[in-house]
Amino acid sequence: MTGKTAPERSLGSPSLDGLILKVMEDCGCSRQRATAALQASNGDVEQAKRHQKTWAKYQARSATSPRLPTSVATDQSGAGVCAPLFSQPGSEETDETTPGSGGVCAGTAPPSPAITPVSKATEISDASLDETAITDWDFILPRLPLPDQPSTTDEAVQYPFDLLNLVRGIQHGASQGDVARYLADYSRVTVEREINDEIKGFPSIFYIVARNDETLLRMWAAHGGNVSAVHGASGVPLVAFVIAQSEMIQQDTTMLLAVLLGLGAPPDAIPPAFYTPYHQDLPVNGPNLQGSGHDPVPVWCTGATSRRLVRTANLGQRYYLNRAARLVPTTTRSRQVAVRKKAQAVLEIPYFLVGQTTASNRLLRKLISHIMIPSERPLVLAFAGPSGHGKTELARRLGYLLSLDLEVVDCAIVNRELELFGPRHPYSGADVGTPLNNFLARHAKQPCIVFLDEFEKTTSDIHQALLLPFDNGEYQDRRNLKTVDCSKTIWIIATNALDDKIHSFCDLHTDIITSDDESRKEQLARQLSRGLKKEFLSHFGGPITGRISEFIPFVPFSEGEQAVIVHKFLRALISRVRAPVSLSTGQDEWLLGDIRLRIRHDASVCIALAKDGYLRELGARSLSGAAKKVEDMLVGVYLEESGEIVERGKGLDVVLSIDGDEVVFLPLHKS
Repeated sequence: MTGKTAPERSLGSPSLDGLILKVMEDCGCSRQRATAALQASNGDVEQAKRHQKTWAKYQARSATSPRLPTSVATDQSGAGVCAPLFSQPGSEETDETTPGSGGVCAGTAPPSPAITPVSKATEISDASLDETAITDWDFILPRLPLPDQPSTTDEAVQYPFDLLNLVRGIQHGASQGDVARYLADYSRVTVEREINDEIKGFPSIFYIVARNDETLLRMWAAHGGNVSAVHGASGVPLVAFVIAQSEMIQQDTTMLLAVLLGLGAPPDAIPPAFYTPYHQDLPVNGPNLQGSGHDPVPVWCTGATSRRLVRTANLGQRYYLNRAARLVPTTTRSRQVAVRKKAQAVLEIPYFLVGQTTASNRLLRKLISHIMIPSERPLVLAFAGPSGHGKTELARRLGYLLSLDLEVVDCAIVNRELELFGPRHPYSGADVGTPLNNFLARHAKQPCIVFLDEFEKTTSDIHQALLLPFDNGEYQDRRNLKTVDCSKTIWIIATNALDDKIHSFCDLHTDIITSDDESRKEQLARQLSRGLKKEFLSHFGGPITGRISEFIPFVPFSEGEQAVIVHKFLRALISRVRAPVSLSTGQDEWLLGDIRLRIRHDASVCIALAKDGYLRELGARSLSGAAKKVEDMLVGVYLEESGEIVERGKGLDVVLSIDGDEVVFLPLHKS
C-alpha cells in the first residue's frame, strides 16, 4: 500500500478538457459541475450529462427560500430537540441541526437538500406532480409545501388524522419527538388504516427514509408503515430508493438499509446479481441480469437504474443485502411475541452485525424464549471469542435496540469483589458504593444490561458474589444492606479464556466461517457451544457455569467480512474529512477537512487492506489499523497541495483505488 498516484489523465490534459467543455456546453453548467459529473460517471460524457441534468433538476426542486426555522434545544440526553411539528414559520430564531452519523440516531435530521422547503413561488403544482404517468423515475421525491398550521390553539379541538400534513412536516425537518407525539394523539387503528397511503404518487414511507433517520424509520414501521413498499408508477422498491438516495443527499445510507432489512424489507426486491457475491466489484454498467436467477428482470431495473445502483450500492450495503437474503426469516409467532412484549426491535439483531450470524441468531432465539416465558431468574449469557469480534458491539446494540441502560465493567481493572461491588456498611467507603452497585440499585425491578468484559481476569470471590444475583435475581446494596431485585437484569459475561478452543474448532471446521449454508453453520455452532461449556467449567468451576443460560461463540471473520469491516472504518473516515476546515483554537480546530473522498472498486480496495492488516487474535482492532494507514496516506496527499489551509477554501476530490495489488490515491481535481 502506498500513497503514490497511479497513472491517470490529469485535469489539465487536452482530452479531459475537451470532455469537460462538452458537458459544459450541452448542459449549460459550470466547469466545476461538469468535472464533478464526469468524475461520477467515470469519464462517460453521455452518462455525465444525464448525471448533471438529474442533479440540476434536484437542486431546482430543493433550493429556494430559507429552511423551516427550527429551534434546537438540548434535552438531558444531549439530543437535539426541534420546534413543534406545526409551529408557525418564523417563530424561532435559530436554524441549527445536528447531522446524523448513520449510526445511533438521537437527534434532529441532518441538514440536506432532502429536507429543504420550497417557497410559495417555486412550489410544484399538484398537476405537475401527477406521478401516474411516470415509467422511469429519477429517484427524486416531489417537494411538498410547508405543513398547514392549526386554525385554533384550543387543545380541546381534535383534528382528524392528516397524513399529508404530517409528511409535509417530516420533509421539512420535524423532530422525532414531534412526530411521535402526533402519532400518539390518534388510535392505532386510525394510524394503521392511513399510514401507507400515497402522497403525490409515492407511498408515505418513501418520504420517511428520505430523512436518513433510523429512529424515525423504526417509529413509522412500528405504527404500521410498510417496509416492502413499492413506487407504483415505476415499480422501484423502497430498498433501492434507500441505496440510490445517498447520491442525492450526499450522505451514507448504509445503516438505514440495515435497519430497513431488519424490519422485514425483502432483499430480493433488488436482483441478487447486485450483491451475490457481495465482495466482488460490480461492472460499471451493472451485472448481467439475464439468467441471473431473478426472472423476470424487474421493469424498474433499466440500464440507467442499474448504473445508478452500481455507483451507489457500496460494499457494506451489498453485504447487508446478501446477509439478509441468506438469513432464515423470523417466524410469524416469534414476531408476534416480540410485538406483544414491545421488544420488536430485537428482531433486527441478526441484520446489523458484520459476521457472527450464528451468535446473533442464537442470541435472538434466547431473548424471544426469555421474554415469552416469565422467570424469576435473570438471563445470564456467556459471550466467548477472541478480542475485536463483536462481543461488546453486540451487547451495546442490544441495549440500544431495547432502550435499556447498559453498565460495562472492565474486569481487567475491577477484578476483586470489593472493587466490583464495594465494602458493606459500616465499613469505610460503604456509603459511596461502586458504579455497578449503584447501577443495580437504581434499576431494581427494571430491565437493564450488565456487561462484564474480560471476565477471565476476575477472582473466585467475585464468582462467589455473583451466584445469588445469577441464581434468583437478588442482590444486597452495599450502602444500606437492602435487598435489590435484579431478576430483570440481563447479565453478559465476555471472555477470551476459550480462544484456543474456538480457534482449533474453526481450523477443523472452516464451514462455520465460510459456508453460505446457515443451517450448517448453526449445526456447527451448537457443537462448538457444547465444547465451550465444558471448557468454561474447567476455567471457572461448576457453581457459576451452572448458572449460565446460554454459551454464545464468536468466531474469526471470513475474508469478505474483513473487507466489510475495513469499509466501515473507511466510511467513518469519509464522513470526518468531509467536514469543513475550522481554524478555531481548542476542540473546534479541524484541519483535515473539505475533502470529498470516494472509493473506486471498494471490494478490491478493502480486501487488499484487510489482507495486509487482519489478525484473528485482534479482529476489528487490527483492521482499524489498516484504515489508519489510509488516513495517513490521505494526510500526505493533502499536505502536498499548494497554498495554506484556509476555511471555506477550495475543496479537494480524491479517489481511493487499487493499482495492481497496491491501494493508491488518485487525485482528480480541486473544486
